[in-house]
Amino acid sequence: MKNLIMYKEGVDSWVRWIRKRIENNLNFLALAEGETGIGKSWAMISVAYMIDKDFESRQIAFSLKQVMEIINSDWFMKKKWRIIVFDESQIDISNRAWQSLTNKLMNYLLSTFRHRNVILLFTSPYSDFLDSQSMKLIHTIFEVRSHSRKTNLTLMRPKILDYNSRLRKFYYHSLFVIRDKRNNKLEHWYVGKPPEHLIKPYEEDKNAFTDKLNKEILEDLTKMEEDKQPKPDTKNELDPDSMQFILWEIAEEHGYTTQEDLAEKISKIKGRTVTQGSVARATLAMRKKGWDIRELKEKIPV
Repeated sequence: MKNLIMYKEGVDSWVRWIRKRIENNLNFLALAEGETGIGKSWAMISVAYMIDKDFESRQIAFSLKQVMEIINSDWFMKKKWRIIVFDESQIDISNRAWQSLTNKLMNYLLSTFRHRNVILLFTSPYSDFLDSQSMKLIHTIFEVRSHSRKTNLTLMRPKILDYNSRLRKFYYHSLFVIRDKRNNKLEHWYVGKPPEHLIKPYEEDKNAFTDKLNKEILEDLTKMEEDKQPKPDTKNELDPDSMQFILWEIAEEHGYTTQEDLAEKISKIKGRTVTQGSVARATLAMRKKGWDIRELKEKIPV
């Protein structure tokens, strides 16, 4: 049976089962799912560290592009245990503009990289961000049930997936551990907190990822609001009591790349912090008057 492992004292049975797949020239693809904030990310980092004490923070990815960069890195291919934690995978793969392409690439990746013996651990609040073809290639789902702040243990319910193509149906199995001539069913897996040397860089990278995502969302929402406004035929005067004049002068003379870039330039001139939100409101007001600052965005900043 595929869901059997011999007990070995001092070694976690799930870790042994995963390692056994790699030693048998296979890969291992697992999805950790559960509600936001329940501890999926830390749990998967802990699992990665349990498998390989040399697991590094640079093996954690937040996009499919980063996953591919890791897989194609020379340092990664030299490792004995090639593990990648793909955190918040649903954000990248479920992006509507890229959903068709990324699902195609993901399906291709999951289908073809078996010979590289990669262990790929996803995290996502739900599993339906993957299409049906990709789901058939997943080996295990870790249902993250709870996390105890007192014990720093995360409770997971692992389920080994078995797809029957004839019946077009998934079957879910537990892992059985052979000990004292008995098959003991493992329904739960308690995973501890990852080591600090992995937590700190992960949290820094996660914050940078979240900040970048929030800025992109703000710019998209601002653009949507701007696009709703009718274009006037003539330009009206800019408000002399606002930052509109200086905004236009900076963009016209130096150009700009993002609204964040504009906010930084104005902050230096005014000697105080000007927020990106203030810049967004000012540019929208300017556009209503016929001063579309986006026309100057293509210029190369000096």
